[in-house]
Amino acid sequence: MLEDPGLDAREATEALGIAYGIAAAGFTFVPSYDMQSASYSVATIEGRFFLKIHFGPVAGAPLDVPRALLEGGIASVLAPIRTVASTLWHPMDGGRTAVLLPFVAGQNAMVAGMTAGQWREFGTALRGVHDSGLQERFADRLPAESFALPSAAVARAVLAQRPAVDSPAANRLSDLFAARAGRIGSMIQRAEELGSILAGRPVAHVLCHADIHAANVLVADDGRIYLVDWDGPMLAPRERDLLFVIGSRIARDVLPHEEGWFFEGYGEVSVDREALVYYRYERILEDIGEFARSVFGDPAIPEASRLAQVMMVDSFFGPDGIVETVEA
Repeated sequence: MLEDPGLDAREATEALGIAYGIAAAGFTFVPSYDMQSASYSVATIEGRFFLKIHFGPVAGAPLDVPRALLEGGIASVLAPIRTVASTLWHPMDGGRTAVLLPFVAGQNAMVAGMTAGQWREFGTALRGVHDSGLQERFADRLPAESFALPSAAVARAVLAQRPAVDSPAANRLSDLFAARAGRIGSMIQRAEELGSILAGRPVAHVLCHADIHAANVLVADDGRIYLVDWDGPMLAPRERDLLFVIGSRIARDVLPHEEGWFFEGYGEVSVDREALVYYRYERILEDIGEFARSVFGDPAIPEASRLAQVMMVDSFFGPDGIVETVEA
């Protein structure tokens, strides 16, 4: 959330005491673009922690995966802390879920940028994830890539959708979709064609973060980097993650020399360009669907957050927008 939805400090303090045995002394809201949760820095006598309150239940695998990677020796993964009962989350009233993580002072790479050494560290860490072998352990718990492009149906529905909320920003997004309907339709068709080609090939699946753009790489004040926000790990070709590095325009542009530093850490690999382009289209269509769901139908979102999402979608289609460079 970009704005604090309101935290009952007494309730949160009680939950942290019961679940983790810590005494919270104060909470500071931390803005993010995750509209399905609210995050807070928690002050305690022992130090600071990072509390994420999800507005619904959480799946176990997105918490178990980073914990398994950390315990497997990949120190650059930020993983949830176990409760006193050894679980990785704690249920709260109203169907919400609390997840506690170590607090790392720093900024995400979209804001802070990364040095050559940090790009290499990022590459080494992501290669460790891909080579972890955990795809076998989590084979029955994580989605596996089929190239079925589920985002296509959502994007098609968006073109006919009208806002369910009374909002100038929502009306603006509706007008934008009407003006861009032809371009969105062409993207769907091209992505489906690529998906059919890729589905007919034998493809090796690895464990992927699946959303490892610059905003999900935390650059600590001490210089270390951490891979964060493991909300949707999956089993897929490594291009599912390399999407966020090779010519990436997501969160921030990745420059050629930064890409080079990354691969100095990651190592040599053969990249399937058709898979990369497929994932670029998929990402744009996913974002269009997610922003539409949020802007059109969630009455709890403040108008400022709604407008920020509309501006993001509008930027996709600009003269130098991400849509124009997807096949580059």
